[in-house]
Amino acid sequence: MPGPLLRPDAGHDPARPEYADSVRAALLGGALGDAIGYRAGADAPSAEHPNPDGGAGRLLVSDDTQLSLYTLDALLEVVEWANDGQPADETACLWLAYLRWLRTQGVPHPSEAPRPLPRRLDEHEVLHAVRDPAGTVLEALRSGRMGEVERPLLPDAEDAAAVLRSAPFGLLPHVGWRTLAPLAINGAALTHGHPEAQSAAAVYGFTVHAAVRARREGTARPVAAAVAAARETAAHFTHPVGETLARLDDAVRAAGAADPGPRGAARRGARRTSGAAPTAPVVLAAGLRAALRAEAEDPAAADPQAVFRRAVGLGTASGVAPEATASIAGAVTGAALGTAALPPEWLALLDARDAVADSAERWLREVGAPGA
Repeated sequence: MPGPLLRPDAGHDPARPEYADSVRAALLGGALGDAIGYRAGADAPSAEHPNPDGGAGRLLVSDDTQLSLYTLDALLEVVEWANDGQPADETACLWLAYLRWLRTQGVPHPSEAPRPLPRRLDEHEVLHAVRDPAGTVLEALRSGRMGEVERPLLPDAEDAAAVLRSAPFGLLPHVGWRTLAPLAINGAALTHGHPEAQSAAAVYGFTVHAAVRARREGTARPVAAAVAAARETAAHFTHPVGETLARLDDAVRAAGAADPGPRGAARRGARRTSGAAPTAPVVLAAGLRAALRAEAEDPAAADPQAVFRRAVGLGTASGVAPEATASIAGAVTGAALGTAALPPEWLALLDARDAVADSAERWLREVGAPGA
C-alpha cells in the first residue's frame, strides 16, 4: 500500500531510479515554464523588459530560474559540508548564495555583508544576464543584512519572488516536511517579511516533494495528489498560512470545474492586491491550478508532452505574472511526469539549459544518485 506523500521525518531516497529523472525534470520544467511565460510577458522590447528572443529565437529565463539555481547551489554546499562530516548553517548558505547572485547582476557588494567565495555556478554567463529582478529581492540583499522571521527586513513584502526560488527544497533527499518547512520559511524570510509569502514558499517545496513521491508510488493523477498532500500538511503549520490554504482551495475547485474560467483566480487576486504585484499565495495557486487543470484533461497522461505544454500554456494565460505561474506549473508537472514530458524542441531553445543541467548533475552526484 502506498505511503503518505509527505512524511514528517523521512524523504526521498536518491538511490531510487526515478529520483534523478524527477530532479532533472523539475528543474528543467520550471525553467521552460519561466522562459515561455517570460516571452509571453514581453509585449514589446524595452530597457525594463528586453526582447526575450535575444534576436535568435532563444527561450530566455528570468531571474526566477537564476535564483532557483542559486537556492539549489546553496543546498548543494550544505550537502557537501555534510558529506565531509561538517555541519553548515543552511540559512547562511542560502544568504551567501543570493549575495553571489546579486554580484552577477552588477550590483555593488553591500559593505556590511561578508564576501562569499565564488563557486562553479557563477561561471555560467546566462546567470549574469539582468532579467527584470524583483525589487524586493534587490532591496533586501542590498541592505547587507539577513532577513529573519522574527526580524524581517521588509515586513510587508508578500510578492512571489521568494516562492519561485523555492522548488529545490522539495528535491532534498532523506528529510521530511518537519525539516523542509523551516528551511523554506527561513530562506524566504531572507528577503520577504510577510508570513504568508514564507508559508507559500514552504507549500511550493512541499508540492514538488510530493509530486516526486507520487511519481515513485505510481499514484494516479500525481499533481492532484501532491497538491492535496501539501495542503493537508500545511494545515498543521503554526506559521500563518490561512491565505495560502484558501487560495489552494480555490485553485482545486477551479481546476475541477467544467468551465473553470482561466482568469477568475487572477481577478480575485487583483482585487486583493489593489493593483500591486500579485501576492505569493495568489501566484502559487494560479500555477498549481494550471498544472491541476492540465492533468485533469488527460489524467492518464497518455501524451505527457501534451500535458506539460497545456500546463505551461494555462499558466501563461492565467493573467497572473505569466513567467511565475508557468514556472510553477512546469516544475510541478515535470516532477510528476519526468523528463519524458519536456518538449525537446523547447529544450533546444532554452538559454539556461546547460546551467540547469550542470546544476542537476552536480546535485545528483553529491547526494549519491546512481549513475550521476
